Amino acid sequence: MRSDATRTRRAGRAWGISALTAVALLGGYTAACALTPLPQPEVRAAVTTATDPVNIDATATAAELTERTQAAVDAQGGPAAIGWLDDEEVWSNDDRAHPIASISKLVTVLVGLERAPLAPGADGPVHVWTEADASRSRGYQALGGIAYPIPVGTEVTTRQLLTLSLLPSANDFMAAYAAETIGEGEAFTSAVADWAARNGLDSVSLAEPTGMDEENVASAADVVRIARLALAEPVVAEIVRTPSAELPWDIGTVQNTNPLLTKLPGVIGVKTGTSGAAGANLVAAQEADAHGRPVVRIAAVLGRDSASQRAQDAGTLLTGMGDASRQVQLVLPEERVGTATTIDGAEIPLVADGSAAAVLLPSEEAGREIALAPVAAGPARQSAGRITVTAPEGDTEVAVVAAERIEEPDLWWRVTHPARVFGWE
Repeated sequence: MRSDATRTRRAGRAWGISALTAVALLGGYTAACALTPLPQPEVRAAVTTATDPVNIDATATAAELTERTQAAVDAQGGPAAIGWLDDEEVWSNDDRAHPIASISKLVTVLVGLERAPLAPGADGPVHVWTEADASRSRGYQALGGIAYPIPVGTEVTTRQLLTLSLLPSANDFMAAYAAETIGEGEAFTSAVADWAARNGLDSVSLAEPTGMDEENVASAADVVRIARLALAEPVVAEIVRTPSAELPWDIGTVQNTNPLLTKLPGVIGVKTGTSGAAGANLVAAQEADAHGRPVVRIAAVLGRDSASQRAQDAGTLLTGMGDASRQVQLVLPEERVGTATTIDGAEIPLVADGSAAAVLLPSEEAGREIALAPVAAGPARQSAGRITVTAPEGDTEVAVVAAERIEEPDLWWRVTHPARVFGWE
């Protein structure tokens, strides 16, 4: 009996030890499951940038606007071109060079200012009216050109020279400015040719500074480009948008020859040109609002039969350019752009924390790139990356966040999924 009792006690002790061992092992396993770090949720984008419908829509919009813009120019009955100030593209219906008459003065002034810059608002150096200047005045008058004879020895500031050249289109003051800053004859034509080449104006050629010579030519597209350069020069931009100016020497008030300046809202210049060979020419610019984006439209028409026809055609083009823009939504509020998947299979939407749009003109495109970042267990709206939006108005970023709280799996899931917890699969 004693040996049986002994055996029983020994068996009991062994069982107890085994139970304790099992409990200890189970406790260790449970603790290991609870304490083992889990991998971060797997993050993946909802779409790839190559097939992103936003990019496809923006590209299709650009193509549509380009086609519409070209059709508007093609509808013109004579040489015409349009473009926007902050864009390189120009749409034209005629690539040939035509006489541009007094639009030549824009080129002369730009070449002269490149050689002798004038600060905005400054009067600049004084030019003393010479006998050669007076002789040119008489010559232009004899040819029926615009001239304002003043006495030899009269002091004229650079700003006065430019004002009379660009507003009433005075040939004598333009010639005086050119002789002072650029030179005459071969010196003038070579300087203009060099300037035109550097600015990519292949059709531009001037025989003299005023536009009285029919050899002063340019294509309608290059006239738009000349206007862009003129508006980018503060002194020129300031003068050409001035409706009238008061001059001394008994000249009095001179008017800007641009017929649209005070007739069509937003017009800010730029220059007219009229001669027997050239017909009636006009390049005009207009400030406008394109779905909240400030833009400047430019239209040029050449060879019209009358001053009223050039004003009508240029005005039609400028107004029609209002239809050549569109707002494209690039990021929608709370748009789902990705998913974070936890180790236990829970899917948390990754969404845009904001929105973005772009206003497109013809030839412009916009797009976006989604860059997702790792996320961890934590509260909703935690950072999950960004969306970089590329648009003509400038690049912007929209944050990506987790739409919901990210929870780690509970202890029971950990205990029952050791292969996932310990990385055995």
